[in-house]
Amino acid sequence: MCCGRPSQPIATSAQRVTQSTYAQPGAKAAPQKRAPLALPTPVFEYVGATALTIVSPVTRKTYRFEQTGARVEVDVRDRSWVAFVPNLVPAE
Repeated sequence: MCCGRPSQPIATSAQRVTQSTYAQPGAKAAPQKRAPLALPTPVFEYVGATALTIVSPVTRKTYRFEQTGARVEVDVRDRSWVAFVPNLVPAE
């Protein structure tokens, strides 16, 4: 007891952090994050003479083009890799 007041327990650092994370009255709310922009699904068209099957080394997905003119949707992560495959062109 000091100065006529009863002793108070010493707050630990964990208690101080927890207490400081509560919203203060009259404080503004933190700005909310925007949703990420949705990228369009890339589509590739096969212009070769026979069927073509490819397996992406990025996502391990298999893409099958049955015939000339076949169009297949490709994972966004595979777009740059598929663009270098012969006889495949981005569809418009």
